Amino acid sequence: MNSNNRQLFQNLAMVSSMGISVVLAIGIGVWFGLMLDSWFDTKPWFFYIFLLIGIAAGFKNVYVIAGREIRKSDDATP
Repeated sequence: MNSNNRQLFQNLAMVSSMGISVVLAIGIGVWFGLMLDSWFDTKPWFFYIFLLIGIAAGFKNVYVIAGREIRKSDDATP
């Protein structure tokens, strides 16, 4: 495999991991909020709170992944 294809697949993997990370963080936050709402009968308060926490966690994960990739590319350049 030539280096262009390898770089393409690495970038695709990075973007895919960012997307999956955001979706999972939001999904877990929504699920947890809905469970707490059903247990405590407080609809929709916990849903909204944990939705916002999930969104924040998803964007934090994107920031961490992007920072890791930037550091990796800075280390690779001579």
